[in-house]
Amino acid sequence: MTSDPGQHVTYFSKIEADECWALLSEAEVGRIAWQGDNGISIVPVNFRLHGQTIVFQTADGGSLARLVEPTEVAFQADDIDGESVVGWSVQVQGLTRSAEAEKEGQVSWLAGSRPVWIAVTAGAITGRVMSGTKRS
Repeated sequence: MTSDPGQHVTYFSKIEADECWALLSEAEVGRIAWQGDNGISIVPVNFRLHGQTIVFQTADGGSLARLVEPTEVAFQADDIDGESVVGWSVQVQGLTRSAEAEKEGQVSWLAGSRPVWIAVTAGAITGRVMSGTKRS
């Protein structure tokens, strides 16, 4: 259920990198996008941060498992309240690699084996907040 968009005045404001990383540290699910053999793919993943590296698990043999090879990706996470029209969105541009060094515990919520660990090393991070007041 969402409210009438005409009831709210919403401002978008850029946020600094430190705040972007802090917001990502509170998120659990994001979306990873890359150019594959069959076009652009965008897949939701649950993840965690290891410093300023995004880490997630996937099944062996799937399309995400190919990202152990260096691949340019975009990663995005957000938290938006549709009722109040307040929230944030963060996007990371980066390069994937195997996350063998960052393996610890379980990240994936999904049942079944998820032995492939992928890391996204950030090249750039940007974000913005949506709220009813302007930020300076």
